[in-house]
Amino acid sequence: MASLRRVRSKLFERGGGALALQTVLMYVFLYTPIAVLVALSFNDSRYAVVWQGFTTEWYAALLQGQTVARVDPNAAWSALSHSIEIAVVAVFLSTIFGTMLAFALDRYEFPGKRLFTGVVFMPIIIPSIVMGISLLLFFNIVGMTLGISTAVIGHVAFGISFVAVVVSSRLRSFDRTLEEAAKDLGANELETFRYVTLPVIKPGVMAGALLAFAMSFDDFVVTFFIIGNDNTLPIYFFGMVRQGISPGVNVVATLIIVSTMVLVLLAQRFQGPTW
Repeated sequence: MASLRRVRSKLFERGGGALALQTVLMYVFLYTPIAVLVALSFNDSRYAVVWQGFTTEWYAALLQGQTVARVDPNAAWSALSHSIEIAVVAVFLSTIFGTMLAFALDRYEFPGKRLFTGVVFMPIIIPSIVMGISLLLFFNIVGMTLGISTAVIGHVAFGISFVAVVVSSRLRSFDRTLEEAAKDLGANELETFRYVTLPVIKPGVMAGALLAFAMSFDDFVVTFFIIGNDNTLPIYFFGMVRQGISPGVNVVATLIIVSTMVLVLLAQRFQGPTW
């Protein structure tokens, strides 16, 4: 019996070591390109892949409004502002309607619910190019001029699905007896939602909002079809990279990575416990 335990212990140790090695390799695979990009943003060379020394010249020039290795700061900041504007509005609307949709799917039974659930999840499944062309045809049929407003509508169209999926998973583990107890103590529907339901599902709502923001801010394909003559940061980057990767592109990408990490840390701080 003791020998069997020793064998199991050795197998567990070997398995733990293999799992640790696999985890390290996975993180190296995922984050090495990001580390290289950040390092090359400090490269004292106009050719991004040739290291010639450390410098902060590109950051200083970009923040001062100077053109950095073919990157026009005015065009870059304009594209960034469009991306943030679209993402913020889209996330606000997607979070509200996606949460409402998750509640409807979780709390109510109605004819055709399975079919409706499939339709809700369809924007996540279908290729982005199909959705982009569909939205473009829709806007042309209704006569809407392509621009920031159509981009917001398009991002809300797929953002609602991501929020609904995340919030629905949170609602499935929600203890309904908490709501019943609140009502027994005299709380009305609004008070029960505000003081009982919302605090419990808040981590799921915030996770869905962050996912919708990431998908909106990062989207290229759908936005390319429906934004018209305006520009977003992914589209601007695409045009720049076609001319070759420059230190300016690395600087903007590094600033976005740092900003994203700060937003994630703030969201984790304010969302509270996830249990």
